[in-house]
Amino acid sequence: MKRILILMLVMGLIFGSIATADAKKKKKKKRPAPRIERTVEFEYQCPCVGLFQLGSATGGDPNLGGGPISVGADDLYLTAEAVDATGGAVPVDINQDDGTGANASTGSFCTTTEEPIALVPGMEIRVFIGDPTICPGAAVSGTITFTLSNMP
Repeated sequence: MKRILILMLVMGLIFGSIATADAKKKKKKKRPAPRIERTVEFEYQCPCVGLFQLGSATGGDPNLGGGPISVGADDLYLTAEAVDATGGAVPVDINQDDGTGANASTGSFCTTTEEPIALVPGMEIRVFIGDPTICPGAAVSGTITFTLSNMP
């Protein structure tokens, strides 16, 4: 009787390990999430007067280049390229609402982003142009093209 019980236990372990190995082989690989991106473009004019930095694109005032850029749930990264009428460098500072309405620096770049800038989903982007500590350049007027995406 003991031999039969031991034999049945061994057979059960063998069949169980075979079934587990087959189940591992049959697992489907997950497909990577698709890249979701959108492009936002705006024109700027410098210098700007008021309480914003030169060339700010925030505040909703058309003299400042338009309002803030909304950030959706899928907007996790930002890349950008600025083209100025002079052909020179464009210092750009990216800020996001910190939840209280104030600006929190998210990143900066000179004419184009070298690496994607990580964003906080749902918090609007506020753009400031002309900070000489970012890079030497006197932006006059031009266009900045932002690409917001869910992947770097």
